[in-house]
Amino acid sequence: MKNEKNHQMGHENSLSDYIEILTDRDLFKENDDSFYRTMFENLINSAPVGIYVFENNAFAFVNKYYANLIGYSQQELTSGVVTLEDVTHPEDCSLLKTFYAKKMAGEDIPSRYRVRKFRKDGSSVYTEVYPTEAIMFGKLTFFGMVIDISEQVKAEKLLKESNERFESLFHNSPDAIFTLNDEGEFMSANQASEEITGYTKNELLNMHFSPLICSEDLAMAIEYFEKAKKGIASSYDLGITRKDGQVVYVHITHFPMTVDEKTVGTYGIAKDITQKILYDQQKEQMSFYDPLTNLPNRKLFEDRLGQMLNIKTESQNQLAVLFLDLDRFKFINDSLGHHIGDDFLRLVAERLKQSLRKQDTISRLAGDEFLFLLPDVTEEMAITIVQNIQRTIKEPFYISGQNIIVSASIGIAFSDRKESNPSELIRNADTAMNYSRKFRRGSYTVYSEELDLKASYRLTIERDLKFAIENKEFELYYQPIVDLKTKKCKAVEALIRWHHPKLGLIPPSDFIAVAEESEQIISIGYWVLETACRQAKEWKNNGISPLKVAVNISTKQLQQPNFVDQVTGILNKIDLDSSSLELEVTESMLLDDIGFIKESLLKLKKVGVSISIDDFGTGYTSLSYLRQYPFDKVKIDRSFISDISGDLNGKRITSAIISLAHTLNMGVVAEGIENDVQLNFLKEEACDEGQGYLFSRPLPANSININI
Repeated sequence: MKNEKNHQMGHENSLSDYIEILTDRDLFKENDDSFYRTMFENLINSAPVGIYVFENNAFAFVNKYYANLIGYSQQELTSGVVTLEDVTHPEDCSLLKTFYAKKMAGEDIPSRYRVRKFRKDGSSVYTEVYPTEAIMFGKLTFFGMVIDISEQVKAEKLLKESNERFESLFHNSPDAIFTLNDEGEFMSANQASEEITGYTKNELLNMHFSPLICSEDLAMAIEYFEKAKKGIASSYDLGITRKDGQVVYVHITHFPMTVDEKTVGTYGIAKDITQKILYDQQKEQMSFYDPLTNLPNRKLFEDRLGQMLNIKTESQNQLAVLFLDLDRFKFINDSLGHHIGDDFLRLVAERLKQSLRKQDTISRLAGDEFLFLLPDVTEEMAITIVQNIQRTIKEPFYISGQNIIVSASIGIAFSDRKESNPSELIRNADTAMNYSRKFRRGSYTVYSEELDLKASYRLTIERDLKFAIENKEFELYYQPIVDLKTKKCKAVEALIRWHHPKLGLIPPSDFIAVAEESEQIISIGYWVLETACRQAKEWKNNGISPLKVAVNISTKQLQQPNFVDQVTGILNKIDLDSSSLELEVTESMLLDDIGFIKESLLKLKKVGVSISIDDFGTGYTSLSYLRQYPFDKVKIDRSFISDISGDLNGKRITSAIISLAHTLNMGVVAEGIENDVQLNFLKEEACDEGQGYLFSRPLPANSININI
């Protein structure tokens, strides 16, 4: 047998021969210094891989590398002290035994497999075993090589964990994650991509990204895609159109996908920011738009105006700012209700927008005030637009079953000065509008520096009016009201005058409107009423024939809850008969707080105070009001009387008013009689009374001739 082995070794010199020599102990004893032992030690025992021989369920041989790999000595492993179970993970040990049993049964086993080894110190090491077997001495003997793959397993584990994390992030991310190839076609897409786009994954994988992008953002998306292909990462917002047609907004992060330092496509992450965009839009809407009409508010208007002023060039025309205030809106709001008022303002806003050019801007300030920006206009163009606005506004508004008719007072300011700024232009337009509202209601006024002087004058009046009563600067003048048949004085109208210490005599037309707006008319009206009643009492005490004193009262006075008590209190305090007092109300007053005013007038009528309607024919009074209210007299406005001399319409209107009043058993007083032509016509028409310069100007109490 030994000679046969030597013969084989000398001819074939295979590794199997060396192992077979190793298992033949006698051969080694006879050849201790032989070439074969040297070869065995150099090739097997010093090999950089583990080598083992396993038979009869025990290690027959291990090389140094194998012993060092698991931390035992060769002697411990081959002597049977350390078994296969001691150095092998239980699961892997069972696997090895299964392989061993299969091989014993003649079945095939894997050419390599992984085994977890336990080291002597308790640590573990991953190995890869390359087994083989042979029948030696009539026995099935296993032997093979063992490689330490711990680092490889560790790297594989890390790679697997990384892949799993990526897969988890990819599939479970709430943001859309996708890849595009170099042509812009989808290569992969996660679940969130399906949810955001409305397309299934399979549908996306057959698509180019461009059909998803809103048309206005497509050029930007293509630009950033091309940048990503060149290695430039970008982030941007855009809109995409879902499969169902709904537009959603996303924030895209786009970056290159490289393999072996070559860009083969791009990665993308898309976050749905639709709610944020809608919130920002809502926030902007709240910050820059009026919630009632959806028109720009003052903040946005001033911003646009500032931009227009900054970009204005010499070749452009000037720009204009219009300030519009609706006439009688307070009456509409108070009488019909605030909800009707809001609906009305919405209709007004829509109609105003239709009156403008595309480049014009309209803004709602508050209440019934609107601002307009007209860029690049001449003065003639701006006035044409204003006139168009006023015509449009005067057309009836039909709302809640009612026709509502209003007019608008407008102020115009032009940017013809280099130092113009938004605040200045708006203030100038406001100044012009206030002038229109006070003196030219329903019309327009172009701002001029003269208006500023008037505004300054108005502020002085408003400031000093507070102290006029205290400083005894007011005085009442009286104008006779004459019986046109007997030419006797039947009454006098009390007219207030203001002797300002610096400005001199200020006419009522300059300060009454200011007093109304500043609420000072209440205290001034009370002073006028009490002073006039005292004067009437004094005339009576001096033996002058009984006559009435007529006092004008304002809307704000009549709206005071205690006004009737104030009147009766003054009469009682002065001991003046109520029949000596006549109160004059204007037509426009009857449109405010109708129910309360009517009730107050009825109470005054009941205590014996006479009531007359002043300036009849100039306001908005319905003829039915003459029947509803307890009027004793109708005073024809002076504008109709002045027309008598040359205007047939003036005569016809005057005649109609006289006839109507007499039909309703009311007396008629004509105001502003200045010549005999007017007087004779009024006598012919049976007008009852009259007043005017033909009889007497308004004079102080000590100068008036009551015995006309």
